[in-house]
Amino acid sequence: MKKVIAFIPNLLTLCNLLSGCVAVSMLFLGADFVAAFWLVIAAAVFDFFDGFVARMLHVSSPIGKELDSLADMVSFGVVPSVVVFTMLTQSLAGTSFEWLRFGGFLIAAFSALRLAKFNIDERQHEEFRGLPTPACTLFFVALPMLGWEWIATPALLLGLTVVFSALLVCDMPMFSLKFKSFDFGNNRLRYVFLLLAVIFIVWLRMAAPALIILAYIVISTGRTLFFRPAVKG
Repeated sequence: MKKVIAFIPNLLTLCNLLSGCVAVSMLFLGADFVAAFWLVIAAAVFDFFDGFVARMLHVSSPIGKELDSLADMVSFGVVPSVVVFTMLTQSLAGTSFEWLRFGGFLIAAFSALRLAKFNIDERQHEEFRGLPTPACTLFFVALPMLGWEWIATPALLLGLTVVFSALLVCDMPMFSLKFKSFDFGNNRLRYVFLLLAVIFIVWLRMAAPALIILAYIVISTGRTLFFRPAVKG
């Protein structure tokens, strides 16, 4: 019975992995961006609850940590790459630049590097260093939902790919949504961000994550540049 209970978090992690695998197949087989979007949402839910359940049941283990990284690599590394690959395939069809569609897989490469760094970086308990892979994925799976034709231009897609790949591995501090208390004074930034997120969701529905993640990046950048105290050395 103890072994069964101990396996529950790993089962949730495997559900995260399976969600990512199915999302990839939906994109490759039929460019189904809507299905991929909801499968990534499911993967993110499973990713949240595997750690939560492991802590609740006191069954955290090294194998669980490694399995979590492997699942995240598929759901939050490969999936956004395939989204960009699919969009570029559509926009570059019939041109002599079709080979550029493979540039989308830069996201997978830099996601792998980020996940490897995250596993050994002890600074990321209170805040993130660089853009978390789930945030990057949510941005790209929501991008087609905006329905703006200019979004699908190859130059913009490749530019976003390069920028987000750099954000994944940069050392810029980015705030987390972990609440130690619900006091407004200590969580002002988080409450403002959550209010923006609600507004975007009401306004844009499925397309909302794209602007929510952009807002997250802008707020984190502004916080780093203008509101963080200088480090004395």
